[in-house]
Amino acid sequence: MNITESIRLSFESLKSNKLRSFLTMLGIIIGISAVITITTIGNSLQKTIASTMRELGGTNLIYAYVSAITPEFETDAEWEAWQYPEMTKDEQLTYERLSEFQTDFADRVEAVVVEEMLISAASSTGDKSSAKVSVNGVTPGYLSSSKLTLIAGRDISDADNKQAKATALVSDLYVKYAWGGQNPIGRQILVQSDEDGTVQKFYVVGVYHYDARKQGSGIDTKTPEKDTVTPILVPYTYAAQTNQANGMENDLQSFNIMAKDGVDATALSQDIATYFDQKYFSANGTFELQCYDMASELGQIDQVLNVLTIAISVIAAISLIVGGVGVMNIMLVSVVERTREIGIRKALGAKNKSIRRQFMTEAVVICLMGGVIGIVIGILNGFLLSQVAGMLVSSYEQELGSMLHVTVSPSITAIIISVVFSMLIGVVFGYYPAKRAANMSPIDALRYE
Repeated sequence: MNITESIRLSFESLKSNKLRSFLTMLGIIIGISAVITITTIGNSLQKTIASTMRELGGTNLIYAYVSAITPEFETDAEWEAWQYPEMTKDEQLTYERLSEFQTDFADRVEAVVVEEMLISAASSTGDKSSAKVSVNGVTPGYLSSSKLTLIAGRDISDADNKQAKATALVSDLYVKYAWGGQNPIGRQILVQSDEDGTVQKFYVVGVYHYDARKQGSGIDTKTPEKDTVTPILVPYTYAAQTNQANGMENDLQSFNIMAKDGVDATALSQDIATYFDQKYFSANGTFELQCYDMASELGQIDQVLNVLTIAISVIAAISLIVGGVGVMNIMLVSVVERTREIGIRKALGAKNKSIRRQFMTEAVVICLMGGVIGIVIGILNGFLLSQVAGMLVSSYEQELGSMLHVTVSPSITAIIISVVFSMLIGVVFGYYPAKRAANMSPIDALRYE
């Protein structure tokens, strides 16, 4: 008897005992579906987090900020008495110092990005109507680091920042409602603050595509598109000087760095911290620059998710052992029920190898079918849970809901391992019943009532 005939007889045996076969598979189905569901969730979380980080600038983005070095306190009283130190002029970051840093790291740094709020809420009148806006000061490279697209004109330049020009980038949404879709480049716009009513003039040099997800302003489905507040981008130095003229202190304590493609962001972040510490902060020893790169953060998240996924999958896989014991039990029952059949086949010349192969094939088919059904159920569970997660995410109308995109991604590796493991369970737990059937004496088997 060849393997094809053994498989055919296995399916006939399963058809003749459908309910029993299904109940035998149930343990395998539950175990495999649990493993696939968990790995699908883990894999989907990794893909979702990775895609969200790409929206935020990708793995070549480094966040840097100045932090006070906190001394070690022996008592709570010392901690309560400690005051956050004030930065000296030599320690303060400036646009010029960041430009110098970018020049020194030109071979590894694509852009240094700084942002400062000038006006949080305002209205700007165009040629047709007015639109709600905010005004943010930015440095060259802001669009690329935010993954925003320039669709007309030019970007804010280094010359704009050095001269603190009143140039501006406006969004296509602003152009649509304030200018009726007409080209505003080269035209003057007026921005009136909602807080104090002051009016500022800017000259439009470019138009960018507004994307609420990438600019972190969220999407409020209840707010009409024409009432959406979109940022007007102006030179950082203009915003900083205007704020200082209004009595605000220089508060440049954080910035972003875009590493060039192929550069090790983790090593670069360490070099950046060393550069600023040695050049500006080591003399007093009260401040330091801390850097966090997206690549390292993503790697740490992946490690945690992988450990959790494997740990929970191992726990879920224990049910497969229980399912395997169930398969062995039913196969032993099947051997007893088919004792006379075994005796007749042996009397007609069937070899022990042929009998053993038939029963092992039957056990493998049961486990494999259970595994396939479990894989399908596990993938469906993953899609169902992703839909639920998507509904929960879409219920948020602020920043989180607008930036997260749930990605369903079943683990191909887990599926392949599940198929192989199902067959292995069939082999392991089907071997003893198959061996017992093969070793039966044909005379004793024919006597069995």
